[in-house]
Amino acid sequence: MRPSTLALAIGLLVGAGTLPVARANDASPAAIVPALPLFVVEFRTGPAWDPARPPQEQPRFREHSANLKKLRDEGRLQVGARYADKGFIVLAAESLEQARGWIDADPAVQAGTFVYELHDFRVFYPGSLGAPRR
Repeated sequence: MRPSTLALAIGLLVGAGTLPVARANDASPAAIVPALPLFVVEFRTGPAWDPARPPQEQPRFREHSANLKKLRDEGRLQVGARYADKGFIVLAAESLEQARGWIDADPAVQAGTFVYELHDFRVFYPGSLGAPRR
């Protein structure tokens, strides 16, 4: 992962608000350990992406959004964001293989609309991140 991407990833999770966070009055440092290992996924446009079409008209884009919502509703997707022409999510999963399986099954990944990189994500500075209201 490039340093700028890693800095963004850390900034996003440092305060995601969805992970257990140690506070000054917490009795145990165990409060900062998430229940499952975390994995970062960086999405980039793939070979099927048509730059002449808006995102919502790309192959399987709506199904991709539905897949991310499903992962979020299941408590798997911890944080998600877009930056530049990339997407970024943090998943809580039993293993790298499990996380890869979820992303490989994504309809937009299967269609070639997106390609991705997947990496272990080890938080060393937890905090909180608020999302702006839409």
